[in-house]
Amino acid sequence: MILRSITTENFRNLAAEEQEFHPSVNILVGRNGQGKTNLLEAIYFLATTKSFRTSRVASLFRFDAQTMRVAGALERDAVTRTLSVGMDAARRVLMINGEKVTLPAYLNAMSVFAYSQSRLEIIRGAPEERRRFLDRGIASINPAYLEQLMRYTRVLKQRNALLHDDASSSSLDALKAWDEEFVSAATIVTKAREAYAREIAAEVPAITMIYRGSGDENALREQLARLRRDETRARMTLVGPQRDTIDFLVDNRPAHEVLSGGEQKMIVLQLKFAKVALFRRRFDEPPLFLLDDIDAELDLDVLQKLLIRLPAATQVFATSAKESFLQALEAGSHRRLTIENGRVTAARDFS
Repeated sequence: MILRSITTENFRNLAAEEQEFHPSVNILVGRNGQGKTNLLEAIYFLATTKSFRTSRVASLFRFDAQTMRVAGALERDAVTRTLSVGMDAARRVLMINGEKVTLPAYLNAMSVFAYSQSRLEIIRGAPEERRRFLDRGIASINPAYLEQLMRYTRVLKQRNALLHDDASSSSLDALKAWDEEFVSAATIVTKAREAYAREIAAEVPAITMIYRGSGDENALREQLARLRRDETRARMTLVGPQRDTIDFLVDNRPAHEVLSGGEQKMIVLQLKFAKVALFRRRFDEPPLFLLDDIDAELDLDVLQKLLIRLPAATQVFATSAKESFLQALEAGSHRRLTIENGRVTAARDFS
């Protein structure tokens, strides 16, 4: 899986120019605020239709721009296809080779994993961030999971609407009718998360990772029956995957309380490398890997050992203000891209 080139229109400060990439390692250099991270973000957006920095898609638009588009040429299995995401204030258009496609079909075309400072929320952030970490990883190796998760979200929304409307007998009867659909959809999500969490945990022995899910079908039915009155009062569903948690522990204590900032960053980086390993195992090909702002708090020796473990064919994109960390990526063939004011002003290949 190789991203041959990318073109952006009105994406942050990036110039509307086509940029070609090295098939192995691409190192982005330049002063702060010039657009290095923006280029990595554009690559991530092309693959996922999301940002790894913010949940506000509106912030990706260039100032005063009404439309935004990112397109790229992706080579996979010796076939090159054109992917594009176009957006305005009202809609999003996803295309492969010029034809509109659904979101699940689009997301199956290109896979990318990113490490950045914002990913520390996996360790010290809200449970929602940890659930998202699992869901994105599962979707990367199980194309059907996104549809399963969307199905659960629709059922949950319907169930919450019934709880919110009123507590009449007809509403409660309708609620009971939705319970089995809810149990079925929720169990699929929970089982997928449990399995993926076990696989990730096996790859990162430095930390204990515990997924606390909703239980199997019988356990979920029992909880729904027991919490019926509480849910009626709360007017919302009080059990299910939307309330599951993932604990990261060191010596049975929360990791964010025990580990230093640098150690937390290293654990998150190891979790990302674990995702790459699972993807590689499933598809016999590596995804794209983005490393944004590798800093001095990371252990250089550990980073080098992790990089050695990357499959040889992995296409890497990296930024850092620390030259010593970039040197860890320069051992093999690579391209150094200099970015100034949103534009690549120099590109030099090394072998």
